[in-house]
Amino acid sequence: MADKAAVISYLRARSVIWPESEGGCFEWVQYRERDGYGRFTAEGRPRYVHREGFIASGGWIPKGWTVDHLCGNPPCWNSAHLDAVSREENTRRARNARWVRFMRENHAALNVARKLDASVIESVAVTR
Repeated sequence: MADKAAVISYLRARSVIWPESEGGCFEWVQYRERDGYGRFTAEGRPRYVHREGFIASGGWIPKGWTVDHLCGNPPCWNSAHLDAVSREENTRRARNARWVRFMRENHAALNVARKLDASVIESVAVTR
């Protein structure tokens, strides 16, 4: 898709734009994949909203890299909430986020982590 302003206009017309007080996500409300990622078709090809929004906002995605949602909201395409990272980094971040969520929800595991001096967690604060 060539015209960046047209892409941004297209995405905004099909999204709910949350104020900063509610997270600031630009949430795609049209078609979503089962995993929550927004998708549309342009020039006969399926496209992911977050990737197109990131590129149209001036971001660059190196070949083989992916776009990580820093906000954790798959339908979001706010470029301030996105980061181009390697697949390995994206996987590491997702695993770490799941681990932190698990630790917050499981008090017994949190106690074990404290006894281990949280050495199993990559520099992430685990507090209730």
